[in-house]
Amino acid sequence: MPVPVWGVVSAIVAPVALTAGYLYAASLTPGFQPVSQPLSDLGAISSGTRWLMGATLLIVGACHIVTALGLRPADTAGRWLLGAGGVFLWWVALIPNNVVGKFTLRHTLGSAFAFGLLALWPAMSGHLGPRVPWPLRRRVGVFIALVGFILIELTVWGLILRADTDGVREVFLYAVTTLWPLVVVLWTKVRGAGWAYPPVRRVPARPAAR
Repeated sequence: MPVPVWGVVSAIVAPVALTAGYLYAASLTPGFQPVSQPLSDLGAISSGTRWLMGATLLIVGACHIVTALGLRPADTAGRWLLGAGGVFLWWVALIPNNVVGKFTLRHTLGSAFAFGLLALWPAMSGHLGPRVPWPLRRRVGVFIALVGFILIELTVWGLILRADTDGVREVFLYAVTTLWPLVVVLWTKVRGAGWAYPPVRRVPARPAAR
């Protein structure tokens, strides 16, 4: 089944809203260093852009949920993971860090769940078959998921080692997890939803005739 128009709109709004909110919040924060400071600093309670970044993440999370509902060509398991990732982005937005540069356990857990789900969903959304759209092929989904988890690992180790490129790594992580739903939606909308192998149904064996 094709992706409805509202599913396409939500997939487009997510990266646009994230980019606009991030750039505007950064412009309102004197001395903000986009290379070294993570996006979470713009949403901290002590930050002057706390509500702006919170609203931005709420919009992005809602867009992921709507996109998951409309992404009918994808496997159901992948759609559930995408929608759940959007819900956990609400957690990230509503439970921010208290102080710029300090990470609280609740905010960190919310981020781990959100990005873990958003990284995993491509691997669970793929199909097998001769006419499956490129973004929904099983191997492609697994590759994108691996990229997402590598970016998560790099972000975590950067925080542990107190690297000075936290901002760049987090921006890449947000970019990949926000743009991939748009790639899948636009590709299936333009090139068609295709079709996959139907699920194998087990037929119960009949008792042998006596």
